[in-house]
Amino acid sequence: MAARCESASRLSDCVTALLRDQPFFGSLALRLPIRPDAARETLASDGREIRYSPDWVANTDADLIKTAIGRVVLACALKHHTRRGEREPGRWQQASQLVTHGLLRDAGFNLPPDAEAWDGITVEQAYDRLPEPQEGDGEGTDSPPSPGDGGSAAGQQPDNDDDAASGDDNDSEPQQQEPQGEDGRDDNGAAGQDDSADGGDPLPRDASSGDSDSGTPPSCDPSGTGEVMDAPAAGGDDAGAGQAPPDVSAEEQAWDEAMHQALNLAKAQGAVPGAVEETIRDAHRSTLDWRSLLRRYMTDAAARDYSWSVPNRRFIDSGLYLPSIRSEGMGMLAVIIDTSGSVDSDALAAFWSEVREVAAEIEPERILVLQVDAAVQDEEHYAPGELPDQIVVEGRWGTDFRPGFARLAEQGIRPAVCLYFTDMDCDRYPEVEPPFPVVWADYGEGVGLWCQPPPWGEHIRIRD
Repeated sequence: MAARCESASRLSDCVTALLRDQPFFGSLALRLPIRPDAARETLASDGREIRYSPDWVANTDADLIKTAIGRVVLACALKHHTRRGEREPGRWQQASQLVTHGLLRDAGFNLPPDAEAWDGITVEQAYDRLPEPQEGDGEGTDSPPSPGDGGSAAGQQPDNDDDAASGDDNDSEPQQQEPQGEDGRDDNGAAGQDDSADGGDPLPRDASSGDSDSGTPPSCDPSGTGEVMDAPAAGGDDAGAGQAPPDVSAEEQAWDEAMHQALNLAKAQGAVPGAVEETIRDAHRSTLDWRSLLRRYMTDAAARDYSWSVPNRRFIDSGLYLPSIRSEGMGMLAVIIDTSGSVDSDALAAFWSEVREVAAEIEPERILVLQVDAAVQDEEHYAPGELPDQIVVEGRWGTDFRPGFARLAEQGIRPAVCLYFTDMDCDRYPEVEPPFPVVWADYGEGVGLWCQPPPWGEHIRIRD
């Protein structure tokens, strides 16, 4: 037991170090319960918890432990634990490691000398480019291809497909299902935990239950950098090989929210790994509809940070003092509506309905609504619960993006976030980017004379 406690403490020290040095990865790890599992070769995650081999932790350099933690939470963030489907487990594991190693390397993690990395391809593409196991070599088992059989060494990567993005989440979307309720969320804003994890601790729950779970698939970690396991079924049991859990949408939504929150925390500390941020944002745009993205950006405008004064109750029972993640609310929300002659009434109604719902949840201090075509046509100020059911459009002339921002500057208003509803058919932008986040809610079809992506801000296509 003393050895296990020492391993658990060592692992917790690594999480604390990640919070300090790699806050994106550290905050993702912080949301997961940690427990020993002697059936693991090294360290693993199924998206709900982190499991580790006590012997491996006790005999492994701290840098490699931190790399393994970073790799498994990154793999879960990229949904490798929900996307395997019927693919061979060992080959999938190697593909996951190949596409995450480069991102970890660029973020400053130390990889084993023989760890290979394939940049610029998805996990599905990496899987397809690895050789299929030969007859008698373990087809259908957890044994991966031998290192080097299907992979080039770093610098000898496979040719990228023309449509391969730098992200890792653009090709294979699971079947979308109705998202589950909020009962999986913990009090720190994290989601995806089952009830048993709430208030749990990173030490063994008891002396006899800290080893392997019956029915857990064999461990597979070809590169020694941590393994990603399939997401558990809805009831909490491990999903069978080749079976997607029935709550895939809820699991992926939980990780989307956790990852976006982690990016914001890292950005606040000036420690955002650029390649990871680009990968994550591209992945989200390919899998989330506009309502989810709009809600995400509005939620992210609320001030969030680590709080040491309010400890994370998941770990405190074990005597481990780790921070929680707190939100302090949102300041002003500015909404600018393009009321030129081409405004789409149906798209405006859907956009406005979503703004009203999210504003009621977030409760910004106040809401400023500007109607603008080639000039400001209307200005209204509201409390969160006072937004009208619908907007009576004023204007209907040409489009100019400058007057709305000029009005905000004239009044000295610096909103927490500005939502601009428009068809993007304009090229007249302010000369200087505003000193606050701008989200362009684009209902256009991208075929107008000036329909180009905005020079700054976030761009969301409002299309059902």
